[in-house]
Amino acid sequence: MSTSKQQLKTIAWWEFKRFFKWKQELISIALLAIIFIVSAGWGVITEIFSEQHQGAIYYENKAEQSWRFDESDKVPLRDAGSMEVQQWQQQLPEGLDVLVVISSNLDAEIVVREKDDWQADLIDELQQQLQQERIARLSLSEEQRTIIEQPPEIARTIQNTDVDVSSAEEDEGFKEALPMLVTISITVGVFTGFGLMMMSITAEKQQRVTEQLLTIISPRQWMDGKILGITLHSIKSMVFLGLFFTGIGLVASMFAGESGGGASFDRYYGAVLSLIFVVLGLVLINAMLAGFSATIDDPNHSSRSSVMLLPLLPVFLSFSIIDNPDGGLAQVMSILPISSFVMMPVRLLQTDVSWWQQLLSLALLIVFVIWMRNVAARLFAMGIQFYGKEPTWKDIWNAIKG
Repeated sequence: MSTSKQQLKTIAWWEFKRFFKWKQELISIALLAIIFIVSAGWGVITEIFSEQHQGAIYYENKAEQSWRFDESDKVPLRDAGSMEVQQWQQQLPEGLDVLVVISSNLDAEIVVREKDDWQADLIDELQQQLQQERIARLSLSEEQRTIIEQPPEIARTIQNTDVDVSSAEEDEGFKEALPMLVTISITVGVFTGFGLMMMSITAEKQQRVTEQLLTIISPRQWMDGKILGITLHSIKSMVFLGLFFTGIGLVASMFAGESGGGASFDRYYGAVLSLIFVVLGLVLINAMLAGFSATIDDPNHSSRSSVMLLPLLPVFLSFSIIDNPDGGLAQVMSILPISSFVMMPVRLLQTDVSWWQQLLSLALLIVFVIWMRNVAARLFAMGIQFYGKEPTWKDIWNAIKG
């Protein structure tokens, strides 16, 4: 291995280990495990600690009404007398959470002390059963009752007989959830790079550490090592978040009784190509952040710190067009290098993207990453010379032009 590559590897690995603390990582993993366990057993936990509610029900024309409300086990209802109802409608006694009064025309009133979430299920069940009883009392023929009670049948003709219907439905749910999770993961990776890169470069510049290091290595090598090291941290954050989402998905599918859908070639291809776009995008964003961080003297007082949020704008915009991956704006954003690392994976996981768009987008992204890497090195070499002050916008533009 050449000396230049060995130095690059050393810088990148040092930058990664600089912010990688085993104790903190283990704590993070433990917290994720706790969240995962709590999420998996949340249904059982809520059932154990759920409060048992007691209620009473009163029918105004009890002698004439043969219909009875079929209450659920969550809110058992005992019969109430007329004398009790008059008192309870004014003030519910201790131990009674709800009073249900059924009128002769099949309307209902519930009396509670205060509004609570559990009452919504009771109201929905009352409405459903009362509506069914009202329909049953109408003078309708058997055919009319069948029409009212049964929803119309919708026939579905599938022209592509090569696709299994059940797997297609599973893929539809997969395609709806995954793009949002991918976009959230990319956002976490970008923000990780934003925080670490800003802290790393500005702190070293203030302590004048970099000036000594540049006597033995070039600005390009130092920048390349920092970009790779911080990118590894961004990927690490995304992997942790991805494992968490995967665990939640497995638990959800387990409780739903669903098995994982068969992985097709298209899904593998889309996942691999998406991973390439994401990694290149993280390198691109971290290169932009690294170059611009070198022009900031003090992040606590510099007005330029807010400008570093501009590279994050495409990530935020992607959230608004996830639901329309074939729209014109989505196609443009999936080709432009500044946003393709977010939008192209979203499109690949949702829809069919033409081969020329994939090839053009990937080529432009690679070229833009190489160009931004050179720009970051020039900005760093220029910015490190300014101590106690910041370069002007003209100086920055001249460095970008080279």
